[in-house]
Amino acid sequence: MKGKTILILTINLVLFMGTILYSVSKKETIRKEGRLIFLPLIPKDPRSLFQGDYMVLSYDWNRLKTEGYSEAPKRGCLVFQIENDQILPIRLQTSFTDIQPSEHCLQYYRNEFEIKVGAESYFFQEGDADIYVEAKFAGLRLIDGNTDGDKLLVGLYDKNKQRLGPKEQR
Repeated sequence: MKGKTILILTINLVLFMGTILYSVSKKETIRKEGRLIFLPLIPKDPRSLFQGDYMVLSYDWNRLKTEGYSEAPKRGCLVFQIENDQILPIRLQTSFTDIQPSEHCLQYYRNEFEIKVGAESYFFQEGDADIYVEAKFAGLRLIDGNTDGDKLLVGLYDKNKQRLGPKEQR
């Protein structure tokens, strides 16, 4: 009985660690090889005593012209094309498979008020809030041809698409 328990715990631990390593590996691939796109922002700057300084990112979907999102599925794929490193939304859909070669997918979920892409907070070191006041774009990386909608928030950018942050991080 004791041997079976140890075996089951070992298998679970190996599966758990494998899942974590796969996830980290996938995000590292996106960070290194992913295409940089810019989502326009309407920034807010709350502070949290427990978490440090951070900015809640509110995307300017009006500038992206995502009409009819209130009738869209609760979860799905924001299908878009890329032009000059900015996204041009085409449609919201539940399927991640009906995507043309020139189109890309960004996972989303929505509530009654807005569409969210899972990158709604940007944390920075305490005292650096003034650096990020000029943020006009969120920089996300994604892999071309990736139809699962996975992405990675890599930084905040000013109106000229120059990365914001302490000089050693740029």
